[in-house]
Amino acid sequence: MFKKLCILVIILLLASSVSSARLIDPISKEIDSDEYAGSVSPGSTLELIFSKELGKFDSLEINSVLPIGFKSSVKDYLESIKVFVEIPNDAINDTYSMKLTLSGKSTEEIEIYFVVSDGLLDASLNNYSNETYVGSLAEYTFTLINNSHADDEFIVSASPPWYWLTEKGVFGDPTKDNTIKTIVPRKSTKEITVKIYPQSPGEKIFNVTVYTTPKEKKEFSLKINAKQTFKTKTQNIFFGIPFYSFSLIPSFDLIGLFSLLFN
Repeated sequence: MFKKLCILVIILLLASSVSSARLIDPISKEIDSDEYAGSVSPGSTLELIFSKELGKFDSLEINSVLPIGFKSSVKDYLESIKVFVEIPNDAINDTYSMKLTLSGKSTEEIEIYFVVSDGLLDASLNNYSNETYVGSLAEYTFTLINNSHADDEFIVSASPPWYWLTEKGVFGDPTKDNTIKTIVPRKSTKEITVKIYPQSPGEKIFNVTVYTTPKEKKEFSLKINAKQTFKTKTQNIFFGIPFYSFSLIPSFDLIGLFSLLFN
């Protein structure tokens, strides 16, 4: 008798467990009351995925009103329901609550909360100094870090002249937006490379700015030392002919020929 009673209690507990609402993503947990659902940065979108519990629920309704600037929406899928919460760029760092109702064969009212916080996104520089030749490639690698529960966009902007950011130098596009935009998935890191093609010799310092959120950024000072080659020393000979005496043209032609041979 005692054994049968224990089995009955276990079955009831399992049934009770299955009947509760479940958050699948970004944190997997059963929702009882006032459950934590994640932390996000201003300007990002929090995506919450709730299980339909094998057909027990078929709809979800948001019952609470979020502050001005926040937007929420619900999308229905075959085995789950997604809630999207768009965080405004100027959102105040705080804790925000949401009341939801899951309906279907059963109805459950749940309450969750999420945190909006600065400092969840970061960036680090792997190498600050580089040495190359004029017109040759120099690479700088950054690690972008996303510690939030939402996928976030990082923007990387470099300050060298626009013609330093293309392999052909002077054939670059001065109207081009010299930025790199990339999405870093939640709770992950991603490496990104800034490519520089120095067009003048010597040591130069330039800045790279990584915008993590609309309100936050990190600035890095990078150094490049560009060495001259025989080609870069002589390739301007032809372009300088109009400014020299005609009697010197044979000499300039000879030097220019050497530059072509080393091209």
